[in-house]
Amino acid sequence: MAIIESNQLLTFKLGSETYGIQISKVREILTYPIVTPIPDASRWVKGVINLRGEVAPIIDLRVRFNINSEPVYNERTIVIAVKTEDSRMIGLVVDEVSDMENVELDKLYPAPDMGTSIAPKYLRGLFKKEDKMIVILDIDKILDKEEMQRLSRHSVEMVA
Repeated sequence: MAIIESNQLLTFKLGSETYGIQISKVREILTYPIVTPIPDASRWVKGVINLRGEVAPIIDLRVRFNINSEPVYNERTIVIAVKTEDSRMIGLVVDEVSDMENVELDKLYPAPDMGTSIAPKYLRGLFKKEDKMIVILDIDKILDKEEMQRLSRHSVEMVA
């Protein structure tokens, strides 16, 4: 009997689309905190926060992937704190958290070369739920290590 690899995902909204990330990467979900800006950072890097003793950059996925050019930041803005493969904490700003899903990894559809505002290199694949597709993001590829290190250097200087 073959063992089917199963994966729990946290799903969330960016604009009108639903996306998912591995629940094992999620550390906590919080409302938009007070953020220390980073000089000369990209428009989608909102700044850094101290999250349980760790300096974490806050990345607005809505801006990063051109889903919302005029996002609002208030007490209803959601941040998903995730831990990357290289053990860095990152806060991801999303429109709303939706649900948890169990997905069989061998049933994911491959990421398309077009049709989504997010480049295929950032996607693990898609899965179908009822009559709609949910895009699964690859958290470890959304920010490459070189960029993470540059952010981290600025972060330490800002918080120190």
